[in-house]
Amino acid sequence: MRKTETGAARRYARALLDLALASGEAEGLRAELQRAVSVLEQHAELGVALGHPALTADKKRRLVEAVWEGRGRPLLVRLLVLLAGRNRLRLLPAINKAYGQAWNQHRGVLSAEVASAMALDEGQASAIHAAVERLAGKPVELSYRVEPGLLGSLRLSLAGRVYDGSLRGRLQLLRQRLLEEAPGR
Repeated sequence: MRKTETGAARRYARALLDLALASGEAEGLRAELQRAVSVLEQHAELGVALGHPALTADKKRRLVEAVWEGRGRPLLVRLLVLLAGRNRLRLLPAINKAYGQAWNQHRGVLSAEVASAMALDEGQASAIHAAVERLAGKPVELSYRVEPGLLGSLRLSLAGRVYDGSLRGRLQLLRQRLLEEAPGR
């Protein structure tokens, strides 16, 4: 995603959060945003149809309403209609992420991501969550992602910092040190 699109996604998310806070829907809207992203990921043909240039804005609105009316808050439906009408539905995952970060910031909760070489079981995830909250000194919302290329252990992204305990990260650090200490450099 381009930098301008990331900025646009943050602006949509901020405006959406302001409206949701004013109407008392902020937390529920977050869950619905996540579901909308999932629906569009699982039904790629829906995203293609909503992004098709031959479909008029009115037809896109009717399609969004047919899919989400009664299943989503009016605020979500209005957002989806707006995005589809402007051919910006591809921003929805970034809007979802930015909305979650803004919502967490509003509540005083840090957002963090843990990448691991293998899927974590519930006990491991719980222990990591507790350790990260101790490290941060405040509530943390963690998202987990499997990244097989890490080769082992974890990488934590928290408050703009990356804590890399992975084997891949250690090997890269060792390589860098060896290159720095190599004679003739």
